[in-house]
Amino acid sequence: MRVIPLSPTTAIAGRGRWLLIVALSSVVGLASTRYFAGGAMMIPPPLKPNFLSHSAAFYVHIAAASTALLLGPWQFLGALRRSHIAVHRIMGMAYALACLIGGLAALPIAVGSNGGPVAAAGFLTLALLWLCSTGHAVLAIVTGDIPAHRRWMVRSFALTLAGVTLRLYLPLALFGPLAFSVAYAYIAWLCWLPNLILAERFAKA
Repeated sequence: MRVIPLSPTTAIAGRGRWLLIVALSSVVGLASTRYFAGGAMMIPPPLKPNFLSHSAAFYVHIAAASTALLLGPWQFLGALRRSHIAVHRIMGMAYALACLIGGLAALPIAVGSNGGPVAAAGFLTLALLWLCSTGHAVLAIVTGDIPAHRRWMVRSFALTLAGVTLRLYLPLALFGPLAFSVAYAYIAWLCWLPNLILAERFAKA
């Protein structure tokens, strides 16, 4: 198979996307640590009942998902894989563990979501797909199937990025024309479905 080199414009666009993802992931991941200092005071009022009912799961999920957000983008940096494979592997194991812990902690939170069964189903599906895609990525690399590993990692991190897209949509639910519970039911699906659709495009490219 002939390898077609990237044009300078394509390469720059790729770096631009990666830098944007690093920036958004870092901001959200680091900003989430405020919950450990402020607790329930930092939670939007409509979400407080669920937080108070599952506070331990929330703290575990926040810590693990933030770790996955901070580590995830660097797994796609080719220079790191080529020059520092040991670092790539260690970060990959930490990322996978963070996804496992974060995904399991998300299950009880999803069930108690504000927005009723539609929101609960959306967040529960997200958590299960996050666990499954990361598990497939780990299994693929253990068996030496690097192309499959990369495809599943793209899917896994697209779902990790739901933590970013959720926060982009959340102001629309808090200040938009719809009741919060109605808007939140849409957001429970919109925060990850478009991510996964785009991930499929890049995974199969």
